[in-house]
Amino acid sequence: MEDTDLANATPEMALILAAGLGSRLQPQTKTPKPLTKVLGLTLAERVVCTLLDAGIRRFLVTLGHEAETVRAHFSDIARRRGVTIDVIEADGWERGNGASALAAKGRTGEAPFFLVMIDHLFDPGIARVLADDPPGPGEMRLAVDRDKDGIFDLDDVTRVKIDDGRIKEIGKTLDDWHAGDTGVMLCTAGLFEGLERAAASNQHGLSDGLRELAGEGRARTVDVTGLPWLDVDTPEALREAERRLLRDQGRKTRDGPVSRHLNRPLSRWLSRYLVRTTVTPNQISLISWLLSCVAAGLMASSGYPALAIGGALAQLASVIDGCDGEIARLKHSQSEFGGWFDAVLDRYADAVLLFGLMWHEFAATGTSLSVLLGFAAIVGSFLNSYTADKYDGLMAQRLQGATYFRLGRDVRVFVIFLGAVFNQPLFTLGVVALVMNVEVVRRIVICGRAPAT
Repeated sequence: MEDTDLANATPEMALILAAGLGSRLQPQTKTPKPLTKVLGLTLAERVVCTLLDAGIRRFLVTLGHEAETVRAHFSDIARRRGVTIDVIEADGWERGNGASALAAKGRTGEAPFFLVMIDHLFDPGIARVLADDPPGPGEMRLAVDRDKDGIFDLDDVTRVKIDDGRIKEIGKTLDDWHAGDTGVMLCTAGLFEGLERAAASNQHGLSDGLRELAGEGRARTVDVTGLPWLDVDTPEALREAERRLLRDQGRKTRDGPVSRHLNRPLSRWLSRYLVRTTVTPNQISLISWLLSCVAAGLMASSGYPALAIGGALAQLASVIDGCDGEIARLKHSQSEFGGWFDAVLDRYADAVLLFGLMWHEFAATGTSLSVLLGFAAIVGSFLNSYTADKYDGLMAQRLQGATYFRLGRDVRVFVIFLGAVFNQPLFTLGVVALVMNVEVVRRIVICGRAPAT
């Protein structure tokens, strides 16, 4: 294969530097840095999962501090995640991360490979942007962030001075600089030439090697401003990482207004604790469904207290129902079955909640109108869910991630909660029946008017 073909090849491997001591984190974690947990997953597993999302399944890891412990952990990750992870013990890793990276010389092949730090969390989109602008033969690409105000620890960031897309200078002490180093790069074997020349001058940092390549015009930058990343090397940064991961959960869903403003803040607070346990997303889905069944049984009982408590439990179940997806995303354990299983249980929960409300009214008054409205509410709810995928897909395509008008399960359960608390079951059935069926018709009209693709 010619050099130009190699440069344009899709990256298939990533080199992860995991040899460091992590002294600034150790007082809090008491473990090797790669084994430091961030909301249920170690830094090591989070980096592997992020690159998995970007399509990488082969990994090379350099080890140093507590090498055997870290090696065993990566072996466990490889087994559970179904990926290939090879490890190298780096001689002289104490001298700097450049020495750690240099240990991989001859093991990366000729094709471009990602190089990442074990303590950097980043959006997989950063890797995809790099892959879209591969380095030439003997070159490398560094992902940089120009938003200085958005960088968490501005005093500690590696600073990059840029001239027409090329690295002009790089280091932590630059006064005149344009962007921060995200710690994610796409390299060729030429990287090791720069590291060797730097080492010959007794300079063993990764930035020292990049500086050597930059002097020859072989180190370019790729702007990834706006995509999240964080260097997790202090207790403060660890807390910030958890805050950001939890905050981002609401951005990755198609939330309705009740979920966005009420349920999601509560479910994120609950997920912060659940993610540290062994409970699985599917178990959370089942718990939410069981709670809905209990709520329906209470609402079907006679008397206002049972009705009100049942309504409150229904709303609690709706909050908990948001945790399964949050836990799945936080632990990178999403699956097609999990999403389908949750959707099936939600449909059962919708039916029993509305039936419980209908039965309460029918048992109390004997009016056939409650049966008619209950049937209409259940049908409207089912069709509302059935039409959601096509409608949400169309809106996402049109608005490209912007918030749009959506009436879904969160609104439906919240109306049931309000109706039960205010002791208005018949009126609530009528509202749900009307609103859900009108929403279905609205979606049909919108999707019917959409241009054919």
